[in-house]
Amino acid sequence: MKNQYKILFCLLFLIGLGCDPDRIDSPPLGATERTYFSNVIEFRNVMIGAYAKLYDYYFYNVPGANWPNSLWLLPGDDLTETNATRTAEELFDGSLNSNNTRLEWMFDNIYEMIQKTCVVIDKVNTVDFTNYDGADEIVLMEGEAYFLRAYSYYNLFNLFGNVPIVTERLGAENTDTPKSDKVEVLNQVVLDAQMAITILPESWDGGFRGRATKNSARGLLAKALVFRGNYTGNTDDYAQAIIVFNTITATLTDRYLDNFDAQFENNQESLFEVQAAAPTAINNIFLYNDGAWRGVEDMSVFRGMMTPTGKGTVSNNASTRFLVTNKLLDAYGEDPRISYFLRPDDNEDGRIFQKYTADELDKRLAPFQSSINNERVLRYGDLILMIAEAHLKTGDPSSAIRSINQIRTRARQWGLTSGAGNGIVPVDYVTSETNTATIMQWIMDERYVELAGEGQRWWDLKRWHEAGDIDLTNWTGADAYFSTNLASSSLFDVNKHLLFPLPQVEIDRNNSILENNPGY
Repeated sequence: MKNQYKILFCLLFLIGLGCDPDRIDSPPLGATERTYFSNVIEFRNVMIGAYAKLYDYYFYNVPGANWPNSLWLLPGDDLTETNATRTAEELFDGSLNSNNTRLEWMFDNIYEMIQKTCVVIDKVNTVDFTNYDGADEIVLMEGEAYFLRAYSYYNLFNLFGNVPIVTERLGAENTDTPKSDKVEVLNQVVLDAQMAITILPESWDGGFRGRATKNSARGLLAKALVFRGNYTGNTDDYAQAIIVFNTITATLTDRYLDNFDAQFENNQESLFEVQAAAPTAINNIFLYNDGAWRGVEDMSVFRGMMTPTGKGTVSNNASTRFLVTNKLLDAYGEDPRISYFLRPDDNEDGRIFQKYTADELDKRLAPFQSSINNERVLRYGDLILMIAEAHLKTGDPSSAIRSINQIRTRARQWGLTSGAGNGIVPVDYVTSETNTATIMQWIMDERYVELAGEGQRWWDLKRWHEAGDIDLTNWTGADAYFSTNLASSSLFDVNKHLLFPLPQVEIDRNNSILENNPGY
């Protein structure tokens, strides 16, 4: 009873405090949004929070799914898997549905990045920071936010196609946003990338190396314009892509491997990279980057599926291995850009494609041996081949061939000087060729080899189908098509699988989405 009286007394005391009219306007105990953006450090913290969402693309411990990057690495015809744990992507089977947890993870986290960028854009335009130390940096953050938002919609376009376009901070009045057509999503990529170019710097001081630059936005814009040209047939997009490309100040590295070597991150060919890094304490692949355990979260890139077993927890925990397909190996196995990454001692008959993960290229962190070798998201070699396509589509086949040969020359010379090749393969194409179908096939084949295992192939195949350059209608798992290593058949349906389904949880919570993508 005495204890009950004590409790009653404490409650009455607290009620009295709560009713004190003199305390109504007292400030909160901690920072609020109204008070937070008071210096460049606080702005920078929010900007870093937007960049941090990039790690979600490569996180190992996704609940119920593990590592989502198979969504763009596996559906094409350059990689296949060993153990049938990713049949949604490999075979387009029934597990590719609206309840797929990898798709839900990517959808939610991409939109989280979009919201973080919207906060930055809002605060740069509503907070008076003109007298802050570092005000010039805050101005540039708006460009970073536009670039990251453009990159977010670029990925939403490639994964889902038709998605809601949100360009403001979410509130009670705009939580139900209908889907937009996939071309409108590309339009948003173009608009945001164009805005980013006007604001971003050409480069950052060494301490900020890895932040988005004008070249980052130029590269993304040029790609988006070519993609849009593929989907709409508008040749003006190709012409504009060429103009944008010509403003990029990057150059090819002499050594092809520099694009995958941890010792040569953020090099002259790089336009944008995910900055894999070591946290202040331990890189724990099981702890989400947004957790409250700062210092031991995961800031690595999961590539265990492209690493032979025995390389630590990361490789041992991968539930499957990604192999080079028979189709790619049979056609281009002698090209040094393929042969270099295949090692006979990988326990998979020399078929694991060890781009980024070969011992001499990777950098791994104890205790899980997770990779902190940056993911090269945009690189100049990719853009050269995109613009070869733009030249061809605008009636300039000779410039297209010269662009292809620029990439092939680098590969051939690197192969000779490194010993990875014989200095003969790949040979240059004749510049007198004028047949557009032949030259387009050269471009598609060159992207197949140059960008193998980099997550570009599936998105290329889709856009070329839309443009009429290839026909995916009757593609099966046979070696002439998707070239799967699995015994089960591919269930690919061109009328359904060019777009992945929107997550059911989004349909349930968004009253303006009345139906999923076709076929789901």
